[in-house]
Amino acid sequence: MIYNYKDCINKYKSHSGILKEINSKRLFKIGKGIYSTKENLNSKDLAVFIKKYNNPIFTMESALFYWGIVDEIPEKEYIASDKDAYKIKDKNIKQYFDNKGLINLGVTTTTYNGVKIRLYNKERMLLEVIRYRNKLPYDFYKEVVYYYRDNINEIDISLMEEYLESFPKKEFISNILDMEIF
Repeated sequence: MIYNYKDCINKYKSHSGILKEINSKRLFKIGKGIYSTKENLNSKDLAVFIKKYNNPIFTMESALFYWGIVDEIPEKEYIASDKDAYKIKDKNIKQYFDNKGLINLGVTTTTYNGVKIRLYNKERMLLEVIRYRNKLPYDFYKEVVYYYRDNINEIDISLMEEYLESFPKKEFISNILDMEIF
């Protein structure tokens, strides 16, 4: 089981209670504010990441990888954050900040390697890729475009169009969709 500091305080009642559990080898400190009942848990483990960053929403390269759209493991974790959220100071994380009205649009859950994760669905990811296409490596962008062209029957087009209505620059995104995907 993985806990953050708040969970541990609730369970062990005080900081000294946490220290007592650590000293008795029933609890192990994995990283700053992250604890586990398993001794050899890696701080880079996906389950630890999710606990540390409070169940983030995976987007861009991370979400595309978890969906199996691309097969290259991202060098960083890409997460979506509310535009008013604090900036995470970790070189292994790339945050995309979004408006409150868009942040939860298309969020779903899936299981990856036994870990339940939140990420944008494939429809939302197509819109995100087009939205940020100029910031993506050209070969990566084309790989994603080819995937969507080849698997267009898996995409709920009416759902994607519904999402598109909430996006800024929706006409621009719609034109790119027409030219490159459909």
